[in-house]
Amino acid sequence: MPLRRLLLLTQFPLWALTLLSFLFLLGALNARMQATTDATQARVRIENLSSLLVHVLDMETGVRGYVIAGNPVFLEPYRTARAALPGDLLALRDTMRLSSTPEQNARNVNQIEALIFRWLADVATPEINLRADNPGAAAALVRSQQGKKLLDAAREQIATLNARETLALQAREADAVRQLERLRLALLLAGGAVVLLGAVNALTQAALITRYLSGLNRAAQRLTDTAHTPPPSPTETGLETTAALTDSAERSIGPAALERRRALVAVRIGGPAEFRELTGTFNLMSQRLQAAQQEARDRTDQLAQRNAWMRRIGELNDAMQAARSLDEGARILERALPVLLPGTRGALSHHNASRNLLSPLLSWGDEEAVTHAPDHCWALRRGEVQHPDDRRFAPPCPGQSGAYTCLPLFSHGETLGLLRVAPADPDQPLPDTTRALLPGVARQIALALASLRLQDRLLQQSIRDPLTGLFNRRHLEDVLNEQVSLAHTERRPLSLIALDVDHFKRLNDTFGHDAGDAALIRISAALRDAAPPGSTPARPGGEEFSLLLPGVGTDAAASIAERLRAEIAALDLRHAGIALGQITLSLGVASLCAETATPAALTVAADQALYAAKRQGRNRTELA
Repeated sequence: MPLRRLLLLTQFPLWALTLLSFLFLLGALNARMQATTDATQARVRIENLSSLLVHVLDMETGVRGYVIAGNPVFLEPYRTARAALPGDLLALRDTMRLSSTPEQNARNVNQIEALIFRWLADVATPEINLRADNPGAAAALVRSQQGKKLLDAAREQIATLNARETLALQAREADAVRQLERLRLALLLAGGAVVLLGAVNALTQAALITRYLSGLNRAAQRLTDTAHTPPPSPTETGLETTAALTDSAERSIGPAALERRRALVAVRIGGPAEFRELTGTFNLMSQRLQAAQQEARDRTDQLAQRNAWMRRIGELNDAMQAARSLDEGARILERALPVLLPGTRGALSHHNASRNLLSPLLSWGDEEAVTHAPDHCWALRRGEVQHPDDRRFAPPCPGQSGAYTCLPLFSHGETLGLLRVAPADPDQPLPDTTRALLPGVARQIALALASLRLQDRLLQQSIRDPLTGLFNRRHLEDVLNEQVSLAHTERRPLSLIALDVDHFKRLNDTFGHDAGDAALIRISAALRDAAPPGSTPARPGGEEFSLLLPGVGTDAAASIAERLRAEIAALDLRHAGIALGQITLSLGVASLCAETATPAALTVAADQALYAAKRQGRNRTELA
């Protein structure tokens, strides 16, 4: 008989008992849930009766207070309770339908409703109406106790209903407790029976299975111990043997002993078909054990290589985060990429400022980086990695040949550049392991480039004037402190030009602020053009400009200032088709000397020379 059928036969009594226990428990659980539901509904009805009683008392108290005091404030609880009265009655009717005596309770609710509305019509409303015009009549109506009798009757009906529902609640709660005890007893009985029968069934099955598996178990034990102790003779178990042994045993014993032990660990036993199949599987497992161990060693080596590569990626990420410019980041990548992608050559290009060209950023492995348009690259056109076998029908990119892989660099939806990788040996394809690493490297490079570009953009925003693009006051002060220190150390000249637009307020008032901004932009462009390399043109604020000139003496600085003044005075500025008239500058030039040996003193000297130019008629250059 097959083992499956044999085990199923031993399971039938347990299944039958489990099914009966389930049905018994289900009935007990349903009874418990019904008792709990009935108790909850009884509590809801009692709460509705309490709410109705509270509102009746509020109406009575409000009317009585108003009749006694004549203050309309006492009518507020009356009006609130009267507005809530229809809802209370409706909720009470709905819940009473689910009670044990719905018809009797419905009659009581109708009587309560009739008494309350009779009190409202015959007592409350007349007392309220009479109190304003005839307080005596209202007091007499109160003394007649007609309203008290009606409300006492209503309260009596409410008390009757409440007592009936309280008794019902107590009965349902008692029933719920009884059902809970029954459920506990049912759980104990059913659980004990199932556990007992399960234990008997388990012992029976265990005896049946172990009778057939004892020989297989001894063979498995010998398979475990074969590398350390000589295995027992096959005659001890009566097993027929065929072959298999672990890799550790092969390394620890000689060839002759190895052959003997291979004949001792594979077995064949009788019994059900499943056990015969299990024996064959055991023999196959022992044969494949060595292959599995070798595969595990290979995977361990691969994991070690992957971990080493991840450490290098982490080192690259740390170095790129510490970089302070795109050029510094390029030098880091130039050292890292040959290590991360061994046996390759390639180049990294990025978009120029106009985003119309891909400019070389770095290359490695004797690869020549070239400038080309973005639309010449198939990878950028398609927005995906392009391997050599992906371009079976597409022509090569201009200026490229060979088996190269192109990876577009993206970050937050923006295309940053292109990474091109090829095998160092043109006759060999790119290894699969290297191809698998490329997307991770490209992502790290894209994130690093995006971070450096953002860092540079934020730096420019912090040191640039947003209107003119010139350096702002803070950057000017930082550079001035640095250049003054260098000028003293290297004993070289340093000059500062301070300039101001003449009558700029009148220009703003006459032509508007847009025209004033246009004039400032044009003046800043002329200042930028006049600034020699290494100088710092800045706009400290408003219509004031400065030009810091390291290595420039007083005469050369005055010549630059005069040329700038003459260029601005000769401009024909227009805005929105309207001529703005002549715009002139007043300029002050100061150079570093004993009296201006500090940044503050040099700035004050240039400002004083500027004020002197203003006082002497404007449109002129003065030396400090």
